Amino acid sequence: MAKIKQVKMRLELDPANPYKETVVNICYDATDRGSSTYRRPVPSELERFYILLPKVVTDALGEDRVRDKDQVEVFKRFEEALEQFKKMETEVNRVIVYKFDIEPKPDGKTSLWGYGLKVIISAGTFEETVMTAGDGVKRYSYEWMESEVNTGERYGSRVGNRDGLRENRQVPWTEKNEAFFVWVKRGMKDLMEKLYELEQPEKLIETVHAGRLLPLGQPNS
Repeated sequence: MAKIKQVKMRLELDPANPYKETVVNICYDATDRGSSTYRRPVPSELERFYILLPKVVTDALGEDRVRDKDQVEVFKRFEEALEQFKKMETEVNRVIVYKFDIEPKPDGKTSLWGYGLKVIISAGTFEETVMTAGDGVKRYSYEWMESEVNTGERYGSRVGNRDGLRENRQVPWTEKNEAFFVWVKRGMKDLMEKLYELEQPEKLIETVHAGRLLPLGQPNS
């Protein structure tokens, strides 16, 4: 697979920046029977040329590229895909996507102390684009946004990679919802720092004797 031509063009996919120019790569797929070890399907001679679609278009149409027999035809297919996308009804929302991964589950079936505890909290602010095709099918795309809520870009890179499906664990972005997740983030960071210190026995004894409590509420008397 090789890039054989680059075309700079205005895709006009971002209403806030309609004059932004993007480099579009026309590629040639040379896969043949001799390269079957790479487990790639061998395309027909009418589909050797291809262009990758922008992520938001891929999420909307369910295809990550267009193919055709030569450079001219594949570029036409690319432009047709862009026009198809632009005719779709779109709705843009600002949301907070999150995940609470807790093991073992506090459902009473497993002792909380049998295998130790694991708590992973991930959250991020995203621009959710909802695209409705002519047949009424909705597809979703997510773009990572800078926010104090965000727990890390690794989490942001995983959101939205579900073939256009909606992220179920989400709430609308509001000041109150943002404040809640910031509170959780800061509280967990404070707790982790204090627990890390208590790995040293002398620090634990010092903490207990000084009556300095962890941010977990009051201990039972």
